[in-house]
Order: sequence, then structure tokens, then C-alpha cells
Amino acid sequence: MRWFWQRRSRTTHCTQPRMLRCSTPGVYFEATFTIEWRPALRTRPNLEDLVLSRTLARAGEVAQLFPAVEVRTAQDTINAELGAPEHTRVPGYQCLAARVELALTESAREDLAQQQGDEARVRRLRFLRTNLYEQPDLFVLDRIERQGDWPGAEQVAEWQRLARWMVAADEWWQPMLDQWEKVGQGFNDIELQNRAMLALCDALQKLKGDDASIPSLGAAEGRRKK
Repeated sequence: MRWFWQRRSRTTHCTQPRMLRCSTPGVYFEATFTIEWRPALRTRPNLEDLVLSRTLARAGEVAQLFPAVEVRTAQDTINAELGAPEHTRVPGYQCLAARVELALTESAREDLAQQQGDEARVRRLRFLRTNLYEQPDLFVLDRIERQGDWPGAEQVAEWQRLARWMVAADEWWQPMLDQWEKVGQGFNDIELQNRAMLALCDALQKLKGDDASIPSLGAAEGRRKK
């Protein structure tokens, strides 16, 4: 007479939600797992921990591919992946069924809403810069439209000066400041940064052929010592 041992399936409920990283910086999915599995003939200690660990690892790999706003798409994709043969047939046990439910915590939803609002504001500012503020005439017309009443000549002139200044900053001052920042990255000491600035000013004046208005580096050094 032979005795046959029937392997019974077991169900693991992850009652404590696990946090899965998504592609949105600083935001996590809250994941709750239900796993039905069957042990192999030769079992090993802590097999249930192994089942949960492998399932969490695979779900985490897929979750990182999706932003927080696509929580439902991420959930469906993970569930489809957990039913793939490479996940169900592993050494030590057989995974019969696995399912995850994803959600966002209240704090994560607040952070996401804040982030989306900031991104929308940046997009709007870039749109205005490209289509409005880089053209002084459109900028002045926009101010007039917002004010409602026709402004005086002094107000229009002030808006025109501001618009022209914004254009000049992009064409001249901003590129120069960008280059100066790159130069300053090589000097960590504030004294060296000041000396580099004086040397740059001195070189620019010599290129113009007039170095009388801006003191040279040696003269500036002498004044600091005094």
C-alpha cells in the first residue's frame, strides 16, 4: 500500500501595505498583495517569506517604469507580469495566482498635485516667454489689455523699457553670466573668485584699448593690503 501526500495550496495575504518606488521622484505606490502558492515536494524553511520576497521584487521592477499618475496602468501591468510562466514556475514552490492592488497615500496625492501644479506653471511661463515677453510690442499690448483702460504715455514707456530690458538680458547679460559661472567653478575660495573677476575686467578693458577707468589687478591688490 502506498501513501500519497497531497500538497495543499496556501494563500499569503500581505496585510501591511508595501511601498513600491515609481518613476515619479519622491512618490511611492502603496501595494497590497494576495498570493496563492503551493510548496514543492522538498520544502525549505521560511518558504512563505521567499514567496513574498520574490513577488515584491518583481512587482518593484515593473512599478519603476510608471509615473504616479498611471497607478491603474501600473497595477494592471504588474498583475499581468505576476501571471507569466517565469514567475509562476520557480524552485521551491509553484505560484498559482498573485494579485496586487496599488494606491497612493494621501500625502503622495498631495505631493503629486503640488508637483503637477508646479510643472503646469513652468510650462505656462515658458509659453509666455516664447510667445509674449520676448516681443516687447506684445508685452505692452498684454499689459494694456489686462489694465482695461488706456494707460498714459509714461506707463507705456515704462512697460516698453521693461520689455526691452528682458530681451537684452537674454541676449547679452544671461550668456555672460553663464560663462562667468563656468569660470568661477574653478575657484572655491571667495578671495580667488574676486581676483579672477578683477583679472577678467582688466583683460576686457585692455581689449577695448582703454584701461584707465577700471583698476588693474595689481592696483586692486595694493588697495586691499592698505
